Amino acid sequence: MSKHILKELPELVQAQVITEETAKNIQEYYNQRPSQSANRLFIVFGILGSLLIGIGLVLIIAHNWDVLPKMGKLAIGFFPLVVGQAIAGYALVKKPGDQAWREGPAAFLFFAIAICISIVSQVYNIEGELGGFLFIWMCLALPIAYILRSSVASLLFIIGITWYGCEVGYFNYPHGHAPAYWILLLLILPFYYLEFIRKNIRNNFFYFHSWFLVISATVCLGLFTDQAEEMIVAAYMSLFSVFIIMSQIPAFETRRVLTNAFLVVGSLGVIVLLLALSFDWYWEEINEDSFNLALDDPGIIASLGLMFVASFLLAFLLKSKRWDEINSKSYAFVIFAILFFIAFNAPGLSQILVNVLILVLAVHTIRDGANRNHLGIMNYGLLIITALITSRFFDTDFSFVVRGLLFIAIGAGFFAANYYMIQKRKKQL
Repeated sequence: MSKHILKELPELVQAQVITEETAKNIQEYYNQRPSQSANRLFIVFGILGSLLIGIGLVLIIAHNWDVLPKMGKLAIGFFPLVVGQAIAGYALVKKPGDQAWREGPAAFLFFAIAICISIVSQVYNIEGELGGFLFIWMCLALPIAYILRSSVASLLFIIGITWYGCEVGYFNYPHGHAPAYWILLLLILPFYYLEFIRKNIRNNFFYFHSWFLVISATVCLGLFTDQAEEMIVAAYMSLFSVFIIMSQIPAFETRRVLTNAFLVVGSLGVIVLLLALSFDWYWEEINEDSFNLALDDPGIIASLGLMFVASFLLAFLLKSKRWDEINSKSYAFVIFAILFFIAFNAPGLSQILVNVLILVLAVHTIRDGANRNHLGIMNYGLLIITALITSRFFDTDFSFVVRGLLFIAIGAGFFAANYYMIQKRKKQL
């Protein structure tokens, strides 16, 4: 970016937009400014170097494993751990402000812990399952993120606990619900707050953390499913509403839509879930008996807990914004709760209202995109309408002529809306 600005300086001076003195000051500022790209490359290569060294050690050890004595195997198991801790100690004492010196040893230490656990378990024939191994690994690796203030260690930790949750709760279902996953997730949240939210930092590590946390929570929320699976749908609707509300809080807002993981996942989640609920499969299963069974189910605990969180965050957001200024999908959990109770007596009515709700959200999204002069948001609203019509293509008795005319109308709508937006932009120039 700085190189582009420096190239434009002579043209700006010639056009008398800025003076020669101002151009000289700008050039001196960028010449004295430390290179951020070089620092980023150093961090990236430091992390990659640590990972490659770790992989190389594993391959060398694996090739000569059978000829090594027990003490030799144990020494090899602890050697990477000791070396990693020594380098990390040097980084903390001699290079406390150098991020590259923290991230590299942190990545190396993270995998050194796994190597040490594996070798010790093999030498002493300690049996166990993959879930137990992942849990011990993550518990031992957690302090790395806080001691070294390492974003890489934190991201690897989030990946590890997600793997653990899926291994215990999904791959071995119905043997476990992985409650430890949620404890581990809560333990890493202070790092996210201290390193990014409190300091108001918006860098790539912040975006990666937001995406990893959102995806991890979305994937592992299904671990609460037990007897009444219909309750987990309510939990997911509340979770996506929480994400959308959080995306509008200044601490989580970003300049670009695609960098806001809370907004993207929350909005897509609400729409996809509503499209699934526009069919009758869900509403026909809701009755008083299933609700009574759910009283002892973890799903209803998750649903009520997330509804409380969504309500609290929505009330907090309403203190600074009017209700009509808030993203309309933020209210999805409230509307879903109403439809859920309507379905006890009139499941067909709930299904119809879901279709109406999707249409309203689509129109509101198109209107929001037009007001903000944002083609992406406007086309997103049009895609929602297209998805709704496509869904009804499979469960209605309309003739192919009527269906074809509907798709033609949507295509014409895409063209007309984009043409209008482009003409509007030209007039503003």
